[in-house]
Amino acid sequence: MAGGIIRTVVAPHVPRIGIEAKAPPFLKGVIGGLHSMGREIRTAKPDLFVILSAHFVSTFNWQVTMQAEHKGMCVAEEAPDLIPGVPYQRRGDPEFAEALVKEIQVVGVPVVRNDTPHYSWDYGTYVPLSYLDPEQKIPVVVLPSVLASSLDECFSVGMAVRNAAIATGRRAVFVASCSFSHKLSRGPGIWPAEHFQKRDRDFIALLVEGRIPEAKAAFAEYAQAVVTEQGGRPLATMLGCLDDKNGERFAGILHGSYGPSSGSGNACVAIRPASLPATAA
Repeated sequence: MAGGIIRTVVAPHVPRIGIEAKAPPFLKGVIGGLHSMGREIRTAKPDLFVILSAHFVSTFNWQVTMQAEHKGMCVAEEAPDLIPGVPYQRRGDPEFAEALVKEIQVVGVPVVRNDTPHYSWDYGTYVPLSYLDPEQKIPVVVLPSVLASSLDECFSVGMAVRNAAIATGRRAVFVASCSFSHKLSRGPGIWPAEHFQKRDRDFIALLVEGRIPEAKAAFAEYAQAVVTEQGGRPLATMLGCLDDKNGERFAGILHGSYGPSSGSGNACVAIRPASLPATAA
């Protein structure tokens, strides 16, 4: 495969795992999944991460980060007791970013170039990448959750990500940084309600079994039923990256175990085109 999406993944960003040494035992299975998924991704030798974070929020416009380098300190603004300031330094990819802006314009969605030197990461960007690529070698372009966007718009932007990867020859990994169910409760170790857990596990099964047309058809109802994070926008964009219209088949894997955090359901899921070989995790 030349350029294109070689993996689409769902990666939790629970702030309690932002500093692994301080993470609670009930998230051990989620942490193990992130490590396993990271090893599998790195073995596939991607050129780029494109990550859409549930905690990088834009009201109206899609933003594409254009910076050649991302460097700073990440603070979890809603939980500075958990992530009070951790350093990051990673390359961006302005060439891919410019191509992505053009592809988003093609599908008629409002988009702006985020090229300010003062941009800093939210923890939804930092936490997954710190596990997926701890040596910070793989470049990244970051996208926001856009509050004005519909799920159909998110599908279209996922398609634009796929087209930009093909156009630039990048072997890209798309990361949806979010939980599955997200009806929050106070209390770190609280599980989602049992019916939410079942719906999550059923939806994850569709992804793992590569039943992408069914996952897309079921998504809007599922997203509303389990109160998905950011209205399901990160997951919908991830689904849009998967081209199920041209006979492509997919294979998925659940890394680690499904786990709780303050009432949310979290799991590490990676999907690859079935035409690409799996790599050892």
